[in-house]
Amino acid sequence: MKAVSTPDPGDQPRVELEALQPCYEWRLLQLMAVRKSWTTTTKLIPELRKRGFVFDRSSIYRLVKTDKPPKMSVELILALCEILECRFEDLVVRIEPADQGVSATPSGPRPVLPDGPLLSANFFDAES
Repeated sequence: MKAVSTPDPGDQPRVELEALQPCYEWRLLQLMAVRKSWTTTTKLIPELRKRGFVFDRSSIYRLVKTDKPPKMSVELILALCEILECRFEDLVVRIEPADQGVSATPSGPRPVLPDGPLLSANFFDAES
């Protein structure tokens, strides 16, 4: 009688494991622009410091400009939500997996746009 071995999960191809990972869209940059009219990361640094998070500029840049942010604490995510006056669902939006070559589409809510204009008339003038 032969023993039947069950496949070890570590033997699964990497592609199959990645398919099991949830797909999401990180919208920190978009929320900064829409909610606060911030187009750079410099205004985020003091807001995070007020809440006890000290990062150098390169770490903040990676946090904002990346498609997939680094691992971060729940406290940091909550601080970002508080600063931007948004919910977790606004910051991280689940994307349905692509079906047979069709690009993935976000399934969550889009950021809420203000009723007025997004940019003031003097927006492109030098920052004060």
